[in-house]
Amino acid sequence: NTTMEGFMDTELVIGIAQILTAIATLIVAVFLAGQLIIQKGALNRAHRDAERELAFSSRNTINSLLLARLTSDGLASVTSRGFESIDNLSESQDLLRFTGYLRQVYHAFLMEWSLSRESLDIGDFKERLSRLFIPTGGRQFYSQTGREIIKIRSEELREICDELYELYEGNSVAA
Repeated sequence: NTTMEGFMDTELVIGIAQILTAIATLIVAVFLAGQLIIQKGALNRAHRDAERELAFSSRNTINSLLLARLTSDGLASVTSRGFESIDNLSESQDLLRFTGYLRQVYHAFLMEWSLSRESLDIGDFKERLSRLFIPTGGRQFYSQTGREIIKIRSEELREICDELYELYEGNSVAA
């Protein structure tokens, strides 16, 4: 009988140990799941912060380009003549400066659009973007080059730009 009792006691101890091991494993699994949820939240916040920083940087780029245009006599002259009409830029270096300037502006707007479209004030964005379409040279650049730059990255933004082009040009952009 003592062997049977010893066997039963051993079996009982092993059963209790298995139950305790299962409970400990469950506690560790719940703890690790909680850690994963916390880490995912931290990563999402870091991602949003990085996007905000890039959008802010994009806006600063646009402001820097505008400041360069205002403070550099050569660039101011070229952009002024280019915005009147691209045809006013007879020298290739002037055309290169004007188109290079506009390419940089377009890429900064594209960056801002791509990164912060969900939180973007569309009215403000369109108003700032429209400044590229008011002058004749801005519309010429869009129809010759800018539309392709935009179309590659965002069909939705291309539609907005096409609307602005049509508003100021009076007819639709040639496809």
